Amino acid sequence: MAELSKQEIEILNKEIDKRGLTYTRLQNELLDHLCCDIEAKMNEGVVFLKAFEEVQNRLENNRIQEIQEETLLLINQKYRMMKKFMYMLGTIAPSLLILGAFFKLQHWPGASILIVLGSFLLGAVYLPVFAMVSMRDTRKREKKVNKTLYVVGVITGFIFITGVLFKIMHWPGAGVALMVSVLLTVAVFIPVLVVHALKDKENQVQNFSILIFVLSFMAVNIMVFALKVSKNVLSSMVVTAQANLISSETMESRNALFMEQSMLSGQGDSARVDRATLIREKSDAMDQYIQGIMAEIVVLTHERNRTAVGMDNTINLKKASYFDVHKSVSLVIFGDGINAPKGEEFLALLESYRETLLTAAGPELDEAIDLLLYTGPLGDNQESWISFNFNQAPMISALNLLSNLQVNIRFLEGEILKELL
Repeated sequence: MAELSKQEIEILNKEIDKRGLTYTRLQNELLDHLCCDIEAKMNEGVVFLKAFEEVQNRLENNRIQEIQEETLLLINQKYRMMKKFMYMLGTIAPSLLILGAFFKLQHWPGASILIVLGSFLLGAVYLPVFAMVSMRDTRKREKKVNKTLYVVGVITGFIFITGVLFKIMHWPGAGVALMVSVLLTVAVFIPVLVVHALKDKENQVQNFSILIFVLSFMAVNIMVFALKVSKNVLSSMVVTAQANLISSETMESRNALFMEQSMLSGQGDSARVDRATLIREKSDAMDQYIQGIMAEIVVLTHERNRTAVGMDNTINLKKASYFDVHKSVSLVIFGDGINAPKGEEFLALLESYRETLLTAAGPELDEAIDLLLYTGPLGDNQESWISFNFNQAPMISALNLLSNLQVNIRFLEGEILKELL
């Protein structure tokens, strides 16, 4: 099988240069084609010079130039289309994310679809297209393309965007994805970017700005992790809330038994018994109302939490999850365009219940009632009780507050029953 020597290949290369070709890839393709053609003729017994003359006669200078122009035009058209596509994606993807964030804040339907679609377009489509266009621009300036930088950057960006999406949607694996993106950025992307910035003398300012942006992004990412409520804190709050639920049930049973025994013994005049019965009924109503609010918050937090709530609104927090979600508390307490807010109604009922206790109890219990059922302004800015306790509050924080109120209600009920009976 015939094979061209280096000298023969160089002769073909010079002949191609005479034809005025400037596009390197087309030059290489044509050289490879001519080499194959001549080697085939040499296999048939034709000597190199004779085969070269036959191939040379077929090369038409004008046609070669036309092929190059058509090839470059086609490549430029594809490049321009890709660049326009990149600009479109760069506009559409952030717009979808902004709309999705606004819809989520307003609790409108379709927020999740907008966020998922925007994140997909940004991470899976825009980043690769941006990398290809940037590499093409670098080649046009006749500079060396650092493929490692672009590949690592696209992969890291995609993993980070995926992690953020999973975190927003409360899907499993969000923490792992965010941690992997941090590690990739610190261990791979930043070192590669630093080396690239030092080598590129012409764009040191631009590269330095990009590096600062990446480092700032890393710092913000780490701060988000630091500010995030830890699992240990959430676990302790869950234990406290569950203990409050058990305590209030136990105290309710104790008060019911005390009331029953007092009625059977016949102690106390009818007026005191009537007041005790009223306190008992008001306490039951207030306790059940708070239990209903808590059950609604747990269920609205996530569909999976339905198994944690019984038919009578009893709550088993061992079966619940997504304790750091804020949206359910906001929906129940402050409402939205569809659901009516319950915050003001709840506050009015609690204040009315406190007044009822103050009327029925003796002066020695007034301070305890005002303290345990306080609903006045809170904080340095004297924020309303509802806003201070429930605005942007995660589910478990609201459950802690409400279950603690139940304990206080049952405690005060018991103290007043003892006083009356």
